[in-house]
Amino acid sequence: MKNILYFIAFAAILSTTSCSKDDPTPEEDQEEVSSAELTFTEVEREAHGDHYHYNDIANAETATVKFDNKGLPSVGAHLHLENGKTYRLTLKALDFAGRETQQTFIDRADIHQVFILGAPEGALDYVYADKDANGNAVNVGVTGYITVLKTADNAFTFRYILRHLNSGVKANIKASDWNNPDFAKFTGENDLDLKVEVHLVNEGEHDDD
Repeated sequence: MKNILYFIAFAAILSTTSCSKDDPTPEEDQEEVSSAELTFTEVEREAHGDHYHYNDIANAETATVKFDNKGLPSVGAHLHLENGKTYRLTLKALDFAGRETQQTFIDRADIHQVFILGAPEGALDYVYADKDANGNAVNVGVTGYITVLKTADNAFTFRYILRHLNSGVKANIKASDWNNPDFAKFTGENDLDLKVEVHLVNEGEHDDD
């Protein structure tokens, strides 16, 4: 009888060990962000029929804002964007191991979309400029072009919101929804909500502060 019990116990141990080896390891969440950066690089916007081409500029003006894991910049951080100028706006995101993770959002373009809020009505224009691994255009917002159409009397809080959408929701979003104040109707959760003070000014109207 004891031999039978020992055999059953031994078989149970083998079974448990075998199952543990066959269990897949949990998928690592590559969308966790510990810090982020937004970089604004001045470019030339060139009209081509009903759309624009965006060309690099030698020695272009560049400004980068770094954000903590709460989406906040350092104390006193702010930007001056100049009327009539266009900037390439790019996101860099780091996970908790310090690895860049922004490509993950492009790879999962079907469930990610950026919204840009806070500017006075008609003050900014924005165009998505992401490409997937096959070179196809996808609207995410890791890369885009933002153009200042007019100045603003007061500073405002510029919000860059990267939304993780529920399945099937993205089909209802148009490129023109980039600044939709009712973005929350596109159900999901925010992966990022970055905020920084922005001034829209004429060239030469701001100092280096």
